[in-house]
Amino acid sequence: MRHFPLNSITSKKRPLYLFNLKIRNSTNNGDFADTLKIYSSMLRDTHVHGNSFTFPLLFKACASLNSLHDGTKLHAHVLQLGFQQDIFVQTSLLDMYSKCSDLASARNVFDEMVMRNVVCWNTMISAYCRCFRVMEAMNLLKEMWVIGFELNASTFVSVIAACTNLRLGLSMHCCVFKLGLLHCEIPLANSVVNMCVKFGLIDDARSIFDTVDERSILSWTTIIGGYVSVGNVGEAFNLFNRMRQMGCVSQDMVLFVKIISGCVKSGNLLLASSVHSLVLKSGFHGEASIDNSVLNMYSKCGDIVSARRVFEMVDEKCIFLWTSMIAANTQHGYPAEALDLFKSLLRTDLKPNEATIASILSACADLGSLSIGNEIEHYVKLNGLASNQQVQTSLIHMYCKCGRIDKAEEVFAGVLHKDLAVWSSMINGYAIHGMGNEALKLFHRMQITKPCSLDHVVFTSILLACSHSGLVEDGLKYYKSMKDDYGIEPGIEHYTCLVDLLGRAGHLDLALKTIQEMPLQVEAQVWAPLLSSCRKHCKIELGEYVAKKLLDLNPGNTSSYVLMANIYTSAGKWKEAAKTRSMMRNKGLVKEPGWSQIEINGSVHVFMAGDRSHHRSAGIYEKLNELNTKLKEAGYVAETDMVVHDLENEEKEESMKVHSERLAVAWGLIGTEPGTTLTIIKNLQTCGDCHSFLKFTSKVTGRHLIVRDGQRFHHFQLGSCSCKDFW
Repeated sequence: MRHFPLNSITSKKRPLYLFNLKIRNSTNNGDFADTLKIYSSMLRDTHVHGNSFTFPLLFKACASLNSLHDGTKLHAHVLQLGFQQDIFVQTSLLDMYSKCSDLASARNVFDEMVMRNVVCWNTMISAYCRCFRVMEAMNLLKEMWVIGFELNASTFVSVIAACTNLRLGLSMHCCVFKLGLLHCEIPLANSVVNMCVKFGLIDDARSIFDTVDERSILSWTTIIGGYVSVGNVGEAFNLFNRMRQMGCVSQDMVLFVKIISGCVKSGNLLLASSVHSLVLKSGFHGEASIDNSVLNMYSKCGDIVSARRVFEMVDEKCIFLWTSMIAANTQHGYPAEALDLFKSLLRTDLKPNEATIASILSACADLGSLSIGNEIEHYVKLNGLASNQQVQTSLIHMYCKCGRIDKAEEVFAGVLHKDLAVWSSMINGYAIHGMGNEALKLFHRMQITKPCSLDHVVFTSILLACSHSGLVEDGLKYYKSMKDDYGIEPGIEHYTCLVDLLGRAGHLDLALKTIQEMPLQVEAQVWAPLLSSCRKHCKIELGEYVAKKLLDLNPGNTSSYVLMANIYTSAGKWKEAAKTRSMMRNKGLVKEPGWSQIEINGSVHVFMAGDRSHHRSAGIYEKLNELNTKLKEAGYVAETDMVVHDLENEEKEESMKVHSERLAVAWGLIGTEPGTTLTIIKNLQTCGDCHSFLKFTSKVTGRHLIVRDGQRFHHFQLGSCSCKDFW
């Protein structure tokens, strides 16, 4: 609508009520742009202007279109026509300004009104609440009460919905209760129930819910969602079943989203399947938000197969569904499948968003695929996503996990406005690379550059950095500071880092004492790093005690048997080691096989110990023999104390020569130009002899070898390792 000409009425005018009918119909149908066009053509063609029935509809259209420009022109039109004293027109004008976020103009209209009714007051109060100016809304409410207007449910609904503190919310609850409005006005009751849920007062919310005379679908959704939010999923489903049995209201999408959230919290796959079945029966499948929620529900419940079926059932997939499926594969340890999905997505007309890119970069990080990570960074730059912080944070994480700490630093330096996630990601990168001092320096720089509320994630990274670098005093200081200065209660990850910090540095008694003072619910996980430290420091008796604790708490944990057997092996106690491994086999437990991978020219090559399946296997073993000869000449002596069998030293050496990382290195030396850095990803912690082998290999070949094992990164250069033999 461009203009509203003010011409005198001529004889050509058509009956105004016909135009009003057309305007009302278009407004009721939601065709708000047509509403304004009809009025504009009415003025232009017939010179007929609107009346007190027309203008409220026009202002409603402006509000719905958020068209302050048209609304302001209509306001001028109304003033020229002399509708200043028409309370209905003025109220609709006031409502238009408030919904177009022009609170000052709304207040001016309100102050200039000659007559005001309850609707005017309620509209102005709602306007303040919509702009989160609750105290000004409260002042108006009090003024309205003093003047003598009768407060009704509409007066309180917006105020209660906007309450930002519990005290004010409870005060409003008392008012509506005393006025007798609570139990007979459904919207008001819903608003109070929602306020109680928002502040975690689920019992109060339930009390109100149980006493209201009538309940809408919003009533049920609010209380069920409230129980889900506080973790009482059982009661949420009890109410859901009760609602279905009563058959008093029809279920809607919002309710199903709440119920699906309950399944996610419970992690109950059977319950999730039942809800999915109900979604299908209710005809809500095919709705993008529901399909996405169901897919995420199966993923969170650990059923990636069902999640994939949901994905494949959807004919027209939105980008959110693609992103959820990619993220599900990444989170469940299927990064290669996530990459295949991403490639399929790129063949569609859809464009990946920031969340999609973050998920696929996480998959690259898990795979350790630097070549694909580089390609995705190139895609990010071409598609204008390079300045997005979520993407930048994911790039830092990816480069750190792919061994390129230098590239991660480049991305970090390019982030203009760093948030806590960006800082944490870089600090964690330094931590896993054993660069403890760099991590602490960056932490201090963050505190000076951008003082912000620290969280548990950044302290986990700091403790990890201290643990991997043997910075015991610093680690204990930050652990204490986390609790005392920042009020962050330690979680399992912090306790685990603390025990690992003390154990690695040889303070085993202090580590044991620390565990004994921890909450019982974290014990099952914190004994594991202590057992690993017992192996490192050859503490057999303490190792036996810790292993018994671990096996009592988690008898199905294979790594506990393996660690204990390794402790016995290192001490030459072959019978005890064999007995431990026999116990593991008798329980049907199988040690996770070790593997190593190396990426050359975009192709990933995976090796197992003693592997001869590679198409260049003969050349790999020839190269390995050649390398072993050079290493012996350089002074390398095999460390045979961790070989699991009671063999002669020569036999032990032969068994270690075919460990997976050695085969990967040999293939890397064959498949790349001299001087090329080799990056190897290994699923388990590297053994002491292979660590020594890699140091000597870096010396005799002049190569930079980067190894990511199950614990951390090792950078081998010129015969030494970045971990300084502390790992």
